[in-house]
Amino acid sequence: MRRGFLGGTFNPPHLGHVRAAAKAAKELGLEALYVIPAGIPPHKELPEGGAAGDQRLEMARLAFRDIPGLEVLDWEIRRAGKSYTADTVERLLSEDPEGELWMLCGTDMFETLPDWYRGDWLLRTLHVAAYPRKAGEEARIDALAEEYRREYGARTRRIGVRALDVSSTELRELLHRGKGASLLPKEVYRYILKNRLYAVRPEPDALWELVRPWYKKSRIPHVEGCRRTAVALARRWGADELDAENAAILHDITKKMPVEEQLQYCEKRGNINFSYHPEYEAALHAFSGAAAAALEFGVSPEVEDAIRWHTTGRADMSLLEKIIWLADYIEPGRTTPGVEEVRRLAESDLDEALRRALKNSLRHLEEQSWTPHPATREALAFLCRGEVGK
Repeated sequence: MRRGFLGGTFNPPHLGHVRAAAKAAKELGLEALYVIPAGIPPHKELPEGGAAGDQRLEMARLAFRDIPGLEVLDWEIRRAGKSYTADTVERLLSEDPEGELWMLCGTDMFETLPDWYRGDWLLRTLHVAAYPRKAGEEARIDALAEEYRREYGARTRRIGVRALDVSSTELRELLHRGKGASLLPKEVYRYILKNRLYAVRPEPDALWELVRPWYKKSRIPHVEGCRRTAVALARRWGADELDAENAAILHDITKKMPVEEQLQYCEKRGNINFSYHPEYEAALHAFSGAAAAALEFGVSPEVEDAIRWHTTGRADMSLLEKIIWLADYIEPGRTTPGVEEVRRLAESDLDEALRRALKNSLRHLEEQSWTPHPATREALAFLCRGEVGK
């Protein structure tokens, strides 16, 4: 039987890994292909605060699930001590002693293979297929392959796969800066967000693609308008633009959910201070949306709070909370009385714009005989105290 395996930390598994596995399976005619995440890699330290072994295992399952005949094995994750490839190879060979076993590896691992634990034995025992990690490494692989054939009698070849010019270290840094989503399988990126791995900050376009199905079609223009407005306000007033954009994208995500589902999100999150009453139902989606944003997309506490208070406001709002509240109120699709004045004020005096908007909102609620949430009056009272103190 012709089998192959791909090892590594997969911290996280990215599209370069997936492309290499798929291309190798096809070019080598493999009947089975195994992906084997390392438990404790012998050649490098796992970064502090990174993904745990079981999380890397689950990401690998998500990343490679569409490749026919591929199986993700937990052998090295479960094995005590360092994850030596030679131990894994012995186990694989014991299952099919007469079969043909291929090891897949990138240029960096291929270069150091003779220095591995029992590296000469691996080169004499295995078939090795190397693929470029970066563009232009093909000649280096071919030269090494020839050298290993002469010195060890190694059976080697190069896999013709398009390189993904990024290391896992660089990718983790990109994720922390709100980038890198395009380098990952979509479900891996979603898993990283949900579990807040690598101190990830959502990349707005990728986040919007994930959450768009949460919205009714009629709500999408409002969200897009709020997103543009939030970024503009953040830029004007010195807030974090990435946080503002992500909060705007997520601010209404539970709007179309039944009340029961929204309350379940609040309960699951556990830190949502919302006592449900039918007269405050219009504000519920802000609290449940904050909970869902944290639980499903791993947003920071600052973004979570901005979503939580975007409908009611509260006393002593943060800069980001003010921006999201106002972006929701003044986005281009809004036509409520007085909104043009608030838009103008938002460019020159953020607190005055918020005071004016809160007064307008309370007046509108009273005209409709609706009961305003107490937090809205508290927000206005706090701002008015500041006005008197000027």
